[in-house]
Amino acid sequence: MRRLCVLLLTAIALLSACGDSTPTPGGTTTVQFVGNSTCDKSGQSPYNPTPPNTNTAPVGQPIDEMPHTHVAEGTQVTYMHNPPTSGCHYSLGNGVAPIAPGIWPPSALPKLTAGYWIHNLEHGYIVVSYNCPTGCDADLQTLNMWFRSLPPDPGGGVPYAKFIAVPYPAQKEKWDVESWDWFDPIGSTLNIAEIKKFYDNHINQAPEGAGTG
Repeated sequence: MRRLCVLLLTAIALLSACGDSTPTPGGTTTVQFVGNSTCDKSGQSPYNPTPPNTNTAPVGQPIDEMPHTHVAEGTQVTYMHNPPTSGCHYSLGNGVAPIAPGIWPPSALPKLTAGYWIHNLEHGYIVVSYNCPTGCDADLQTLNMWFRSLPPDPGGGVPYAKFIAVPYPAQKEKWDVESWDWFDPIGSTLNIAEIKKFYDNHINQAPEGAGTG
């Protein structure tokens, strides 16, 4: 028994010595810089430090970062997280990529692929992605009311809130929320309180965050 107690105390001491290496819920404290043949990281540099920046104590899960390279519209990119939280994307302007803020309906598909709204993530937006095969009009109306209650961008870059909601049928959950390098699976029920926490925590924490549109 004495030997067992010594072993347990030793194990606790070793775990305590890990300090900042303790994983955050659902992920690790570190973010790796990753790429693939559709979004090559060669010659590119990551935005985020390790761990990635947040405005307060982290909300959500840190996700490995892909390059924020601009590619031609229509380029097929294989993203390494579903839904994407970073990666190569289109740069078009005029509310196309990044797309205009607000709640985008399911009818925006199939045009509105991730290649468009990842540019919003790069500019420090918060993105709610949703998968509602049988429809979720009431929830989208609720989300739109909350969006309209938000003050303008706290970073001062634009006179509106950096927030969009987009249909994304490839994701597992009904509701997810993303920022650059961060992800929070909301689940089957729309949770405005959790989305607000994530929004406050991650707004403008991106390669082209505060001061950009």
